[in-house]
Amino acid sequence: MASFTSTTNHTFTQSFNNYATEIRQLCTQASNLPTATFVSQTKELLSILKIEARGCDDRKAAMAEYNAIKLEVDRAALLGSGSAPSNSNTGPTSEVKKRFMATNEKIDNQNKTLERIQQNVAEIEDVGGEITTQLHSNREQIQKQQDRVKEVNTMSKYADSIAKKMSKWWA
Repeated sequence: MASFTSTTNHTFTQSFNNYATEIRQLCTQASNLPTATFVSQTKELLSILKIEARGCDDRKAAMAEYNAIKLEVDRAALLGSGSAPSNSNTGPTSEVKKRFMATNEKIDNQNKTLERIQQNVAEIEDVGGEITTQLHSNREQIQKQQDRVKEVNTMSKYADSIAKKMSKWWA
């Protein structure tokens, strides 16, 4: 029974890989296909691929691969310069592609800005840590100086009391 399950899972994995390869080949050919054809073919293959992924040995890895392939398909559908029939309103137009590319560029710029901000924050945290360490060191030094001043005051008071006692003898 265990051998049958293992063989079945291996078959699912092999089928999964075959469908994944076929979808990726379609993605590379997206610019040569009408957009509606590309979308319908990949949609059908993606549904089969998802079923195959559920039966694979490593289901999580297969589902992650499925999601990655789905993103590739979506990107190819948006960026592919498929020649949809002129009377068809399906598929992205050049306006949509331009907006998509502009949005991607904005996102890339925002990501770069966020990375710079994160670097600045890390730098500020480092400086803040150094300042905190220095303040702690200064506090310890001030505390030691205050303790010495108290000690000197105590000695001074003691010396003053001795001097007063001695002055009574001499007066």
